[in-house]
Amino acid sequence: MPKRINLLCILLIALTTVLGYAQDKPKLSPAPTQGATKAGGPGLTPDLFSISVSPGMSIPLFSDSAYFDLGGGADLDAELRMPFFQALYVGVNFDYTYSPIRRVTSLSTIDGGAVVGLSTELFRNFMVKAFGGGGYFDGFLNDGSGTSGSNPYVSGGVGASYFITSNLSLGVQGTYRYFFGLINDVAVAIGTTYRFGAPSGGGGQSYGPGAKPTPLKGKVVSGMDASSLTLSDIYPVFYSYYDDHPIGTAVLHNAERADAENISISVFVKEFMDNPKTTTIPGKLQAGADMNVDLYGLFSNSILKNSEATKVSANITIDYTMNGQQQERQHVETLRVLDRNALSWDDDRKAAAFVSAKDPTAMLFAKNVQSIVQDKASASLDQTLLLAMAIHDSLTLYGLTYSLDPIPTFTSNNQVADYIQFPLQTLQYRGGKCSDFSVLYASLFEALGIETAFITIPGHIYVAVALQMGADDARKFFQHPDDLIYQNDKAWVPIEITLREGGFMKAWELGAKEWRENQGKNTARFYSIPESWKVYQPVGYSGTTADIKIPSDTKIVAQYTKEVQSFVDSEMGEQEAILKADIDKSSNKPKAMNNLAVLYGRFGMYSKSEKGLQDIIASNEYVPALVNLGNIYFVKGDMDSALKYYQRAYKKAPTNATVLLCVARASHAEENYATAKQAYGELKLQDPALAQRFAYLDLRGEEATRAADAAQLTGVVIWQQ
Repeated sequence: MPKRINLLCILLIALTTVLGYAQDKPKLSPAPTQGATKAGGPGLTPDLFSISVSPGMSIPLFSDSAYFDLGGGADLDAELRMPFFQALYVGVNFDYTYSPIRRVTSLSTIDGGAVVGLSTELFRNFMVKAFGGGGYFDGFLNDGSGTSGSNPYVSGGVGASYFITSNLSLGVQGTYRYFFGLINDVAVAIGTTYRFGAPSGGGGQSYGPGAKPTPLKGKVVSGMDASSLTLSDIYPVFYSYYDDHPIGTAVLHNAERADAENISISVFVKEFMDNPKTTTIPGKLQAGADMNVDLYGLFSNSILKNSEATKVSANITIDYTMNGQQQERQHVETLRVLDRNALSWDDDRKAAAFVSAKDPTAMLFAKNVQSIVQDKASASLDQTLLLAMAIHDSLTLYGLTYSLDPIPTFTSNNQVADYIQFPLQTLQYRGGKCSDFSVLYASLFEALGIETAFITIPGHIYVAVALQMGADDARKFFQHPDDLIYQNDKAWVPIEITLREGGFMKAWELGAKEWRENQGKNTARFYSIPESWKVYQPVGYSGTTADIKIPSDTKIVAQYTKEVQSFVDSEMGEQEAILKADIDKSSNKPKAMNNLAVLYGRFGMYSKSEKGLQDIIASNEYVPALVNLGNIYFVKGDMDSALKYYQRAYKKAPTNATVLLCVARASHAEENYATAKQAYGELKLQDPALAQRFAYLDLRGEEATRAADAAQLTGVVIWQQ
């Protein structure tokens, strides 16, 4: 008996020591969070100390099961979580176990010792843990003989628990125990745990380790008020984004015995808002409870005038009803507004906010370049590709050079905020870094109706443009199709926008190389600008009027035609030699000759193409050759001649989908809508997908023209191979 008294005293001393440490330790006082959270974000609150009581049963193991029956007992645990690593905890435990000995008597054991373990939140409010420990036990027979003995023991196990409130959880655990010289068993226990330091609150909230602590500013002693207000730095370029994305949080506490109702909270920043942004909170805040509330801000575009980081006052008003009386609480908080060029890279899509298809300076530059190179290259070439060449080389002629940022801005948590230039600024400065060039290029292309995307690789960002031709056509057309990116059923040309020497072809080649290398390492990312705009709306920034002098027409056209010829030579050279060899050894001369003629036609060499096709049909009404001859005249705008060849092809192949499309398009262009409607109706039966692509044929007049232009189909022809 004295040994048992000594053991109990030691355990009580250990428990008192842990309790004292937990009380002296500075507390974190976080608030429960509501709603969706990011992975790794707020979860269970970081309470420091807990006590568990768990009744259970003892299952003897191995040879001990021949002597002992199932037993029962109870367990008392005290755990202290480590503030520096909340998944780790230490504790002490105290157990009593009653074990029947078959046909003889029964055994009681009292044990106590230390425990160390790891726990984590596996699902919302659901925790798992693993632990191990050891200590000393005292065992005695329950037959009045006074027979007893003491020895060490070791243990280890796993457990799971679910938090039903911020303070209380229910759980189950299994523990293997080895009492030296006595018994091996598994103790299975179901019990409850009380957490000290966790706030009280209602359902639908998350409790336990992992939450981001919110520093308390003061205790609410009466009514309902904010016990904590936290505001994030404001990035002006996202001024409209904050209308439905939080700029901070408030922790509301009801210090009364009555519920608070009709709760609303508003934010007003006089310098940058026209009106307060009010959030209405449904339901009630029960007496003594806490609630996390997101704060929003509807800023005006005047915030874009902010060229330096500054601090302003944010007036926060809390309205509510209690006991039928309307109540109001007001707070004035400091809000830090960064400069208009600031950006954080926690989401690469954010850079799309600086891209504007309607930026006046971008439109001025892009549309002037477009008009300068208009009709200076074959209409058969992909128009997006031609404009990409013209824009890139025009910017090089303009004198765009790589330059570094100003001294960086630091956020409130001492993180560097990147400096991103608007298109006007980059053109004014004639310089910038990769992100500035990417924003400028994307704005110029989007101003021309060309879809763009950001490509990000470690430490770098550049752009890609979507070709007019589809992915399947691109794979057939280009000699090196792996120099393209295939995303969203489109073919994209990657452009290394920082490479100013060597022309567009070199920039394309390097952009493709960077994509392939980083995609293989899974470090390349692709973000469509229009898709990114759905989250981060584009911001128009005009600033002061800029004197943007576009390079002369002569210089732009000279560089453009040189670039186009370089592309044609690189693409055609090898393909032409292969097709000529096919003609020499081919048993099907018309097909091989037609393929070569198509190559010439696609690259705008219409005279060569027409001669080869005429040689074919001189002795054979070969349908692909007839279609392709019609295509040449279609591209030239001679619809009468085009239709003659298309109709000859139709007589030979009246169900051929390409032939039906060609007849419908040429007839539609001639405003012969009856013939166009008939041919298009037959096309819908033969190839619905192709018909859908050219849906403008169901329209007439200006409406049809606008639809064809919007779908970028005006100069597109389907070559027949």
